[in-house]
Amino acid sequence: MTVQSIGQVLGSHGLRSTRQVSPSEGVGSLKLIKSVLAMSIVVACGLLAGCQSGVDGIAKNVKTNDIKAPSSEVEESFGETGAEITLLLPKGATGIYDGAARDVRDGAGLGVGELGGNQVFVKVVDVAFGAAAATTAVSAAKARGSVLLVSYASPAVTSAIAAVPADQRPPLLNLGVPVPPTSGNVYNFVSDEIDSAIDGARAAFASGHKKVLVFAQSDFPAAGEERLASAIRAGGGTYLGLTRYDLTDAAASDAVKRAGAHLQNADTVLVLGKTVITTTIVGAVKASGKTNVTFVGTSAWPSQAYSNPSVTGTVIAMVEPEGATMIGERYQRHYKRTLSTDAAYGYDAVAVASGIVRTKGPEGMNAQNLTSNVGFRGVTGLFRLTPAGTVERKMSLYSLSGGKLTLLGATPASF
Repeated sequence: MTVQSIGQVLGSHGLRSTRQVSPSEGVGSLKLIKSVLAMSIVVACGLLAGCQSGVDGIAKNVKTNDIKAPSSEVEESFGETGAEITLLLPKGATGIYDGAARDVRDGAGLGVGELGGNQVFVKVVDVAFGAAAATTAVSAAKARGSVLLVSYASPAVTSAIAAVPADQRPPLLNLGVPVPPTSGNVYNFVSDEIDSAIDGARAAFASGHKKVLVFAQSDFPAAGEERLASAIRAGGGTYLGLTRYDLTDAAASDAVKRAGAHLQNADTVLVLGKTVITTTIVGAVKASGKTNVTFVGTSAWPSQAYSNPSVTGTVIAMVEPEGATMIGERYQRHYKRTLSTDAAYGYDAVAVASGIVRTKGPEGMNAQNLTSNVGFRGVTGLFRLTPAGTVERKMSLYSLSGGKLTLLGATPASF
């Protein structure tokens, strides 16, 4: 098998519009994982009141008014009254918002219609003309009294926005590629494959399997390896190294052979990747005769990989689909397409802002409330923002069995 390109069927944090899961007791080492998880789940959910009333109300308290996206040819806004949320997006080459930018915009629009309560509105600003134009737009947003910037733009543009001194702009939620929070009050909002991998590895640690060998696609960045290795060590595990593989069965099997020395010492094999070649890695490890190993996949695995018998028992941490299911039908009805991960992030960005403004007022949109330790619950799961500019997002633990994801441990109710 050779993989040239396979479209990624879900976002990096594992959001899906539909998925079937079923309870299971697990097998082998997974039984111990489940028992430890069960003891660690918190019963009470302590969430920031501002977001609890908004995001947790998705199922029962949202409005059902239709949301119609304005034409991209005019200055766009969703809603008319309240505090401004400035959404910074680049228009495409044809002069309209398309692709992921369109999804973010439409998710934000749905969020305003359902959660805004006439206390927040979204103003959409084109930042396709580069960093200088974007910083000018930020200054204009500050002058208008905008309480929050939400950016989905190139790293160069978002970095320029983040570099504007914190006292000269509203707080920034970045929905694109993470950027350094150089001037403070900058929060990278998106979870990725590494977050999923770290949560899955921690589940293995709970069962006593702490010696981790990692396999990743050949284009996996060095910075990603450093982050993953640091997290494994910080969680009490032993990082045995990372072996990269190319996207053919032969290359993947060869990668397992090259990692033979480290494999002998491993009790956890973590396989990152976005293609069905991940199954070749797992199959090759099992064929090597190595036993007593916990296999950990990630939320980036395509669903086509689940049906391969070789990956049965593999553990994957990802966001539960229930939140996305709650708004998925309405998103489909309003915009005539399936809810995407980008749209869900746009929705949650508005949910955070509307919850804080509704309970704390516009002046409550500050670092203290944005980085509350109790966090927020949205359609992208339970999450909290950190003063360091990162996001911590709780995930549920699944095992692959019979070609589908079987729930082992639900998302904790709180941090």
